[in-house]
This record gives sequence, structure tokens and C-alpha cells, in this order.
Amino acid sequence: MKKLSLSLLAVLIAIGLSGTSAKANSEGMDTILIELGQNSKIILVVKDQKDLETIKNYDINKMLKDLKLSIDSSSSEVNYLQITDESGTRYLQDTTIVWSNNEYPRHKAEINIGNKKLEVAADDWDDIEDEFDNDDLEVKKYEYVEDRRYRTKHSFNVELGMSNWLEDGKFPNDNNQQYAVRPWGSWFVGLSSINKSQVGGPLFVEWGFSLNWYNWKFDDDRTTLDKTPEGLSFGTIDPNLNPVKSKLSATYLNASFVPLLDFAKGTRKVKSFERGSLKYTSYKKRGIRIGAGVYGGYRLGSSTKVKTESSKDKERGSYYMNNFRYGVRAQFGYKGLDFFANYDLNDVFVSGKGPSLNAISFGIIL
Repeated sequence: MKKLSLSLLAVLIAIGLSGTSAKANSEGMDTILIELGQNSKIILVVKDQKDLETIKNYDINKMLKDLKLSIDSSSSEVNYLQITDESGTRYLQDTTIVWSNNEYPRHKAEINIGNKKLEVAADDWDDIEDEFDNDDLEVKKYEYVEDRRYRTKHSFNVELGMSNWLEDGKFPNDNNQQYAVRPWGSWFVGLSSINKSQVGGPLFVEWGFSLNWYNWKFDDDRTTLDKTPEGLSFGTIDPNLNPVKSKLSATYLNASFVPLLDFAKGTRKVKSFERGSLKYTSYKKRGIRIGAGVYGGYRLGSSTKVKTESSKDKERGSYYMNNFRYGVRAQFGYKGLDFFANYDLNDVFVSGKGPSLNAISFGIIL
């Protein structure tokens, strides 16, 4: 009897105690006695063999956790527990139950947007409508610092910023080059899947993968870019065509590794308020974060686009751009703001086929 599986114990408790008093053996019922150690016993009442066929559907761990059973070895009284959910549904495996005040299960929905979360836990929408009409409903506000100690944490980041390039450490605008880039309009967009691992104390390492889009918008809207056997040729179109914009775009898949000092050691400030079934929570990073590391990437594609008032000409091609890129990256954060800066150590274009330009990008991390 002592070797009955936990699954068997789960279903027997769910069936035997559900709506049934364990004080006596009812007519047509069988009593099973399970001895746990020398002093503890569990008495189960089942109807027939069919009850035992459902043992694999129940989760004993969830049941015991909800019931919060404890045995007082010094007590001489017999305690009886009754499950209020007669069907035993809440203890079926793979079923998640959210409790409110440990009284009854409620439906729960969560909406996560960035560092904010909205939770709704109610039986139905009528309950929520009643709460909005109840001016006496208490609003609970509180804030605290959450100590988020972890080995590795994953996050999905969005990077927004501007891109440009340098020639011998100077912007091409300084020498009035045809490939000079207009800062406003040369956008950089990045989508990153990043893991943050704690090494020890304030030292962390951020590592992962990202997809980056570079847009270099030429300062002269008439600029054209042609690929010839000898190399790249930068020219202009007829100004009578009323050019609107001209740009070169490239997409890269990257891997990065950035050691980071997080002086708040990963903690964050939590602000929350609750009103009835609604709970709104916002999270803010704390302290200063600073780091520097490296990255490498592979070009997935590139294209040029020249737009005039009457036409739009977009062409895909390699344009003698290097397939691989590698560089250094710096990050800085304070409280809820994080900034980044990337600098490619290798040239954008193949040596001898185009100008010697190093790509740069900088912006914010969301």
C-alpha cells in the first residue's frame, strides 16, 4: 500500500474527497488506507475500479500545494478536508489555475508591452463593469525594489538610431564627397535577441543575435551608384527630374558579445496599483550600466533607391559591399534609458572597388 504512485494518490484524493465526507464508509464504497511513515495515514474512499482509470489525468503536486496540507503530529484529532470543486477539474494536469485571495479560481489575462504589464483577473466582463461603477472600491498602490537574481535572462530588444560612415576618421561631408550621407534620414533599425548572464557581482555579459538594417541617405538627392568592372561609380541624375531622395541600404545578421558593468546588479524598481480585477505594473531599471564588446555580421542583402517626383528606381545588388563585417560596440544606460554605438573596423566596400568607409551607428535601446 505504501508504494502507490503519486498519480494514484492524486486521483483518489480528487475522487474520494470530492463532495464526500471521509468520516464513514458509504454504501457501495471501498476504503483504501495509505500509511505514510509510522504515524501518518491517508484514508481514501472510491466507488469502483473505473475511478482508478483516470489516475493519469491528475496532478498531485498541484493539489497538495493548493490544499497546503500540514500534519500536526502532536494533535490527537482527526482532520477532514473537502474539495469544493466536485469535478476535480482544477487538478487535471496541464491546467493552470490562478487564485484570488485563495477563495476561488479566476480567469486571467496578461498584456505585456515593453516594461509594462496589465493583468485582468475576473470571472466575466460583468464583474469588471460592476467594479468600474463601484466608487468605493479600494485602490492599492505600492512600489518596491525587485532583486532579480538570475544566472541568465533573455530579452528581445529594439534598437533605433542613425547611421553614417567615416573616411580616415572624418565624415565625407567635410570633403564635399558625392557619397556624403545626410545624418537625419539615414536610419538604423535593429531587432535583437539578447541573453544577459551574470558573471559575478556587477559584472554581466550580454550576448546574442540581431538583425540590422542600415540606410545611408545621400546628402545630394541626385546621387546615383553604379557598379562597373573597375569599381563603384558615384554620379548624379539630371536635376530637371526633381529628385526627392537617393540612398543605399543593407541588411546584416550579427552576433555580439558585450561585457557589461551593471552597478544595480540587475535589480529594478517596480511600481504597481490594483483596483479590483485590474492590476497595472511598470518596471524601471536602476543605477548605471556601461559596457564595451565586439560583434560580427554577414550581409544578407543590399539595394539602392533613387526617387524623383515622377518615378522610383530601386535596384538590388552587392555593389562591391563586403559580405562580412566586424567591429566594436559600446553601451551605456542610466535607470530606464539605454544607448548604443557601433563602429565597423572593416570597410563597407571591397578594397580597391570603392571608397574606404567605416560604418557607424548609434541610438537608443528599447
